[in-house]
Amino acid sequence: MTSIGGTVPSHFNASIVAASYFASLCGCLLTVEVLHRRGTGVMNLRSWLETIASAISLGVIGIWCMHFIGNRAIILGDGTPEMQLVYNPGYSALSVFLPIFGLSVAFATAETQNRTPLRHWIALTCTGVFAGLSVVGMHYVGNFGISNYELDYVPRFLVASIVIAIGDCLAVLMLFYTWREKWISDWWKRLLCAVALAGGVSAMHFTASTNCIYKLKHHNGPETIRSRDIQVVVAGILCATAGAIVTCFLFFTRHRSRVLKSNSQKVMLACAMFDDEGRILVTTEGVLPAKEITDKYNHRTFDEDFDTAHPVFQWIFRITRNWSGVSELIPKMKRHVGTQKDDTQENSRPTSSKSSAVYDPATYSDYSIIFRERFCTAAASLAASMNLPVESIGVLYDSIIETGTLKQEDKVARRFTFIRATGNGDVEMAMHSVFGKGQLLFLTRKLSAEDTANMLNAGYKLASVQHIGRNVAETMQIPLTVLETHISNLNRYVENLSTLEKPGTWLSCFAMIPKANSKGFDIAVKKTEHDQLPDVQLSTFGPTEWQVRLLERMHNLSPFWCINFLEDPQDMHPARPFRDHQFALVVQQAIQKLSQQLPSSWFQNARFYGKPVHAHYSQPLRNNAPVTTLYSFVVCADLHTSIEAYGSVTSVPLSFFNVRQHCYSGSPNHAVLVREIHKEFSALLARKTGKNEKDDKVKKISIHLPHKMMPKSRRPSATHSGSERSNSDDWFSDTHELVDGPRNFSEITEDTAASDRNIPFGGILVNSETVMKTDSKMAYSSDTMGPGYGLRTAVGISQPEETFVDELFAFGRGTIMSRAAN
Repeated sequence: MTSIGGTVPSHFNASIVAASYFASLCGCLLTVEVLHRRGTGVMNLRSWLETIASAISLGVIGIWCMHFIGNRAIILGDGTPEMQLVYNPGYSALSVFLPIFGLSVAFATAETQNRTPLRHWIALTCTGVFAGLSVVGMHYVGNFGISNYELDYVPRFLVASIVIAIGDCLAVLMLFYTWREKWISDWWKRLLCAVALAGGVSAMHFTASTNCIYKLKHHNGPETIRSRDIQVVVAGILCATAGAIVTCFLFFTRHRSRVLKSNSQKVMLACAMFDDEGRILVTTEGVLPAKEITDKYNHRTFDEDFDTAHPVFQWIFRITRNWSGVSELIPKMKRHVGTQKDDTQENSRPTSSKSSAVYDPATYSDYSIIFRERFCTAAASLAASMNLPVESIGVLYDSIIETGTLKQEDKVARRFTFIRATGNGDVEMAMHSVFGKGQLLFLTRKLSAEDTANMLNAGYKLASVQHIGRNVAETMQIPLTVLETHISNLNRYVENLSTLEKPGTWLSCFAMIPKANSKGFDIAVKKTEHDQLPDVQLSTFGPTEWQVRLLERMHNLSPFWCINFLEDPQDMHPARPFRDHQFALVVQQAIQKLSQQLPSSWFQNARFYGKPVHAHYSQPLRNNAPVTTLYSFVVCADLHTSIEAYGSVTSVPLSFFNVRQHCYSGSPNHAVLVREIHKEFSALLARKTGKNEKDDKVKKISIHLPHKMMPKSRRPSATHSGSERSNSDDWFSDTHELVDGPRNFSEITEDTAASDRNIPFGGILVNSETVMKTDSKMAYSSDTMGPGYGLRTAVGISQPEETFVDELFAFGRGTIMSRAAN
C-alpha cells in the first residue's frame, strides 16, 4: 500500500467511461429539447424559467453527473476502496450551482434580441465561451473538492481540456442557435447536436484527467468509503430521471404524430400566420397550430358537398370578417355544444336538453347550427392557446384543403371494403370507407413585429416552407407539392388583404357558368385573386361625366359592335372631340386584351353593361380603402367549354363570389349579419341570460314597443311582477333581437334607464326588422314612443347591401330571358 505523500498510479475503466458519456448524453438531449421548445424574444418569467431549466439539465445532468460518474472510472492503485477518490461535501455542492449560474447567463445571452448581424454573432460567441467556461469551472472545482488526494495536472492537457470545452460549446451552440429554426422537423439533427455536446464535455473531462498525478493525503476509513457512493447514487438517479424525461418526449412525439395523422381524416381548423419575411408560424413540433372542429360534416343528401358553395362555409367566411358579432355568444356556444351527442353518430340531431329545448322545430334538427357552434368554439380555443383574443385570430381562407389523401393501394383496399359492405347491406359503412377524407379550414393573418415577438416568446417558431413542409405534409397526409402550392396561395391571399391597391376604372367580364343538374352558377375569376373578375385597367381615376356618357352608348352591345362604335365610322356617328378618340382607343385596346383572357365563344356572346358598378377590391380589411369602378361585359357561358387552358382564369361558385363582396371593412352587411346571428342563436342567449348573467356589468338600454303595437294575445298584463314579466321571453325571442346599446349613455333618461331592469335580455329590444342607425347608407325612419318611455330614437330598416354582382347578374338574367323570348 502506498505511503502518505506518495504518488498513486491510475488507469481508466472503459465501461464506466462509456456510462459517464451516456449520462452526459441524457442531460444534453434534454437540454437541446428544452431549448428547442423554448420561446424566443422578450425575457419574461416564462423565458427565464425555461432558461434555468435548460441550465439545470445541462449543468447538473450533462456536466455534474458526468463528472462524478467519470471520476468513478478512474481506478487508483490496485483498486482497493481505501485508495479511491472521496469528496468534500461543500465543494461538491458548490460544483452543482456553478454551472447552473454560468449556463443561465450563456443561454440568456443567446436569446437577447440583436438588431444587427455583428451583435448576433458577438452574442453567440459569448454564449459558447460562457458555456465552455462553465464546463471547465465545474470540473476543476469538483476536483478541488477531492479530500484524500492532491492533484497535479499536466499543463498541456490542462490547456487542451479548456480549448476542447470552449471550442465544442462554441461550435455546437452557434450551430444550434443559427439553424434551429430550420431543424424544427428534423429530430435527428438535434440528436447530433446533443451527441457532439456530450462528446465535448466528456472529452474535456478525460483530457484533463490524462497523466494527472495523484499524491495521497490519507487513506479512507469505513465511513468515508460508504459516503463516496453518495455522489454516484445521486448522479445515477438524476441521469435516470433525464433519460425517463427524454423517453417521454419520444413517446409523446410519436403519439402526437399518430394523432396528427388521424386528424387528417377529420374536419380541422388551422391557423396560418405569416411574418414580413413570408415565414409561417408553427409549433415546436413543426406543424401548424390546429384544433378539431368535428369528425366529419354530416351531409343531409348524397349530392351535398361541404365546399365554398355551401351556405355554412359562406356564413363562416363572413363571421371571420366580423368576429365581434359572435364573440359574446361563444361561451354559451361552448356550453351548448357540451350537451350534444357526438355528431359522428348516426343521429346528428341535437339531443334533448335544457339548452336545446328552446330551439324551434326547424332549428332543432338543423345540424348546421351545431357545426357553426363547433367552428366558433374551435376558433376561440385556438386563439386562447395562442394567448390572443378571438378577434385577432385571423380571417378564413377562401379554399378548403382536402386532407387524408390515400395512396393507390389504400384506395384499392377501400374499394374492396366498399364492395364487401354493400354486399352486406351496410351502405353507410361503405360510403364512409370511400369518402373518408378530411378537410382543413385555414384562419390566416399577417403578423406585426409586436405579434411576432409575442408568438416567439410563447414558444412558437417561424420557419420557411422548405424546412417544415415535409413534416406538415406528412401529418396532413397530402403531397408536398400540394402543400407548397396552398402555403404560397395563403401567403399571397393574406398579403392582398392588407396591401392590395386597385383604384381607378377597369373593364371586366362577368362570365356566368351554369352548373350541371341546375345547381346554380359558377363565375369566372382570376386564378390568383378569386374575389376579382378578369379585367383590364382603363384609367387610374374614376370615370368622368363625358366618359360615362360615352360608355353608356355601348349598353347592351356585343364586343364586335362595341369596337365598331369605338372606331366611329363617319357614316354612323358625328365627329368626336380628340379626348373621345383617345379614350375610345384605350377602351378598344382593353376589349382586345380582355378577350384573350377568356374563351372566344364566351366573349363573342357577351353584352356590355353600360353603367358603372363599384367593387371593394383594395385592402378589404382596411377602412377607407379606395373603391374600384367596373364596366363589364356580361355573358352566360357554355358549361361544356373548359377554361383550364386559360392559365390566368378559373371558376368559383357565384354565391360565394357574391358573399365576398359583402366582407369589406365598414360594410353595412356586417350589421345585418349581427342581427341574423342574434336572431338565430337567440334561444341560447335567452336561456342563459335570465339565470346566469343577472349581474352583467355591461349596461344597455331598453326600448319598449307601445302596448298597442303588441299582439293582443301576447300583451303582458299591467300587474305582472318582474318574475312574471320574464315569462314573456318567448314573445321577445320570436319577434325581437338583442342589439348593443349606444355608447353615449348621457342621452338616456331616467325613465328609460329604469325600464332596463324589466327586460330579461338586458339590452336594446327592437323589432327584428330594425337595427340601430349605424351607417349612412341605410334607409331610416323615425318613430315616437308613447308617453312615459322617455326616449325618442331613430331606427332603420336593415337592408342587405346590393353588390355589383347582384346588379350584373340581374342584367345577365334579363339578357337570357329576352333571348329566350325572341
